[in-house]
Amino acid sequence: MSTIIGGTGLARQTDFAPLTYKISVILAIRVLEASLMLRTANSARKSMLTRPVTARRLARGLPAGIRMLQTLGLTREEQASLLGMTTRNLLRAGSGQIPELTQDQLTRLSLVVGIDKALRLLYDDVTVAGWARRANGRHPFDGHTPLDFMRQGGIPAMYETRRLLDSDRGGLFSVSPEAHEAASNVETVIEL
Repeated sequence: MSTIIGGTGLARQTDFAPLTYKISVILAIRVLEASLMLRTANSARKSMLTRPVTARRLARGLPAGIRMLQTLGLTREEQASLLGMTTRNLLRAGSGQIPELTQDQLTRLSLVVGIDKALRLLYDDVTVAGWARRANGRHPFDGHTPLDFMRQGGIPAMYETRRLLDSDRGGLFSVSPEAHEAASNVETVIEL
């Protein structure tokens, strides 16, 4: 026979020793406390990023992000599109008048920095300069340019691009679905 303990969702078996019951209640309380602490920590982290002082400090990286996009050969309009800003604000930032950035813009700036870092680790300067405008047959680009893919897909596409480049840095090169299927049909023979 079991009974539900008020509101906790825990069942108490009357056959069990009282010690076992106490241990299960203590563990449930610890799990709830850990969950609450995690929620509190996440809330504090989010609120820190949205504090104006923190946002201004992080926004100081904007001129460097703009220079990174310039080395990719992007126009001001393309740079502004990737950063989620107007061309006017982008020009102001380039001249030292750094605007206050939203959480969305800070995320985009972070992704631009990560993409630039990965490209510079993977390729030489000439390849990096043309990479964004070069049609790419790899998934997720599927024949489109990375620039078009990121502009059309926004932050999720920028995340996917960064993840792809980071996996390339780690040696996990992606292949097309066709190549993956062809490789799975190859019979491997090992002779000793």
